[in-house]
Amino acid sequence: MATQHFRHLWVGAPRLSRYTFFWPIITNSSFVLVTAAEGRLSATVPDRFIGDAKPIVVGNIAAHDGFVEFTLWWYGDFPFLNIWTDITVFDPDDPSGAN
Repeated sequence: MATQHFRHLWVGAPRLSRYTFFWPIITNSSFVLVTAAEGRLSATVPDRFIGDAKPIVVGNIAAHDGFVEFTLWWYGDFPFLNIWTDITVFDPDDPSGAN
C-alpha cells in the first residue's frame, strides 16, 4: 500500500475534545499524521485559513485497527469551530524503527 491521505471537515468541532476518524486502512501499527486548520463551509474544498483561534493543536494521536483517535484544542473564546483535518497514513513498507 502506498502512503494515503484523507481530508475531513469537522463542522462545529468542540475545543478540547477527542476525535475519532474511522478508516479501514489504519492498523494498530500504522504511522499516522494529522494536521488541522480552521475552515469555512464553501464550494472550495478545502477552504482553510488561519483565523483568530490560533494555534490549532493536534495531539495524542493514537492509531488502532480501523481508526485513529486524536485531540484538538485552540486558544481564544471560540468553543466551536469548523476544522479541516488532513490525515496521512504512511506506507507500512517504508523504512521505520521502534524500540
